[in-house]
Amino acid sequence: MKIAVVGGTGDCGQGFVKRWAKEHEIIIGSRKADRAEETAKELTSFLKERGVDARIKGMDNGGAIEASDLVVLSIPYDFVESMTSDLKESYTDQIVISPVVPMARVEKHFEYTPPAQGSAALLVKDLLPSSVNLVAAFHTISYAALQDLDRTIGGDVVIVGDDPEAKEVAANLVRIIKDLRPLDGGPLKVAAQVEGLTPLLLNISRLNKVKNAGISVVKS
Repeated sequence: MKIAVVGGTGDCGQGFVKRWAKEHEIIIGSRKADRAEETAKELTSFLKERGVDARIKGMDNGGAIEASDLVVLSIPYDFVESMTSDLKESYTDQIVISPVVPMARVEKHFEYTPPAQGSAALLVKDLLPSSVNLVAAFHTISYAALQDLDRTIGGDVVIVGDDPEAKEVAANLVRIIKDLRPLDGGPLKVAAQVEGLTPLLLNISRLNKVKNAGISVVKS
């Protein structure tokens, strides 16, 4: 599968690339193609030293989206419009994964600040063609932990969306990352419940000195 990681030059995007490049072809997207190409070379070299013959290339965002089967919007909330409506013609029938969280720091804590649609995922749905299969996932994974391939990331990833097959594709990407478990969280309309976990975890981390906090669902 060809996966475009839009925002793939950033910390979170590079984490996805490092974790998935062993099994999938990765296209790093950036506003500047040369920056994406440089990051692709760096990550290819990094993974080769670890025995992984990765297939990674860099392109501008539009080209990366057009060439992909699946798009990951590894971007800050402020860039959602430029990566969706401004590039709408680049999308066809891809699966799109949104880990985007609208939030703000207020005094010494973080708050969830959703748009009028109710969640970032529902905003993305409004901005993209109806042919796209949108899934929201990966909101509770630490960027630092994702990048550190020597670190085993335990816990659960909640996936929400309206297309069962698209959710299963996202679940298989979760399973590639050792000891992570995908959980079906329901339809896309409940995405706010999942996105809101990110500021909660950041507050827990800061107030309780818990590094790289995540979630695990347990039986009681």
